Amino acid sequence: MRIGEEELVFKDRVVVVTGAASGIGQQTAIEFARQAAQVVVADIDERRGAAVVADMRNDGLDAVFVRTDLTSEADCAHLIATATATFGRLDVLVNNAGIEISTPLHEMSEQEWDRLVDTNLKSMFLCSKHALRHMIGATNGVIVNVCSVSGLVAWPGIAAYNATKGGVMMLTKSLAVDYAPYNIRANCVCPSIIDTPMTDTSIGNDASVKEAKAKLNPIGRLGTPEDVANAILFLASEKSSFITGAALTVDGGYTAI
Repeated sequence: MRIGEEELVFKDRVVVVTGAASGIGQQTAIEFARQAAQVVVADIDERRGAAVVADMRNDGLDAVFVRTDLTSEADCAHLIATATATFGRLDVLVNNAGIEISTPLHEMSEQEWDRLVDTNLKSMFLCSKHALRHMIGATNGVIVNVCSVSGLVAWPGIAAYNATKGGVMMLTKSLAVDYAPYNIRANCVCPSIIDTPMTDTSIGNDASVKEAKAKLNPIGRLGTPEDVANAILFLASEKSSFITGAALTVDGGYTAI
């Protein structure tokens, strides 16, 4: 059912969402499109990304898919250029793509480290770099980075992942400070464990394991992609126009303990 016209807060806005073929990214792309945004779905998984966009279009939503290796500057530049060429502008960039590798630091290979840093941090630099060139010219724009509570506290056993998310946190603050004069805001969301395919890969899909992890959150459940998407949409909207450089926890109270 189509929501009321007065609630279409992203009508005619152009939004790029990376890592949007599944999980948080997919749900974020859908929620933006439901509020009448024109959405560019970016992911390296061409089959899954194209299927997500096909489903969105079948639901009457406005979206295109751009296969993007987010560790490649040429691909990131092409992504942003395609968004602006297709829709004529760029209003919101959601840097969501990320992976987790849980190899202990003393056993981690250089290749594993580089893959984590390139996917979780370098990709945000590259997409932001090319998006900012359009946003500066328009003197308007919003960047929302998907960080993690591990950018705030050190989760045991995943030092390299924690390091990348700490980098995302400081990148977000720096973007907010440096580009505020151009009316560009930058914030990040910090989820705890969210029930997504990535979580199934990292902790497994066993109900008892998920139940134990849920108990780490005072609210007593795992987060959903919708929980995080709602926070991202808030930070991208005019309702948060005086918020920049912030880290919004979406963690069921995990970091409040």
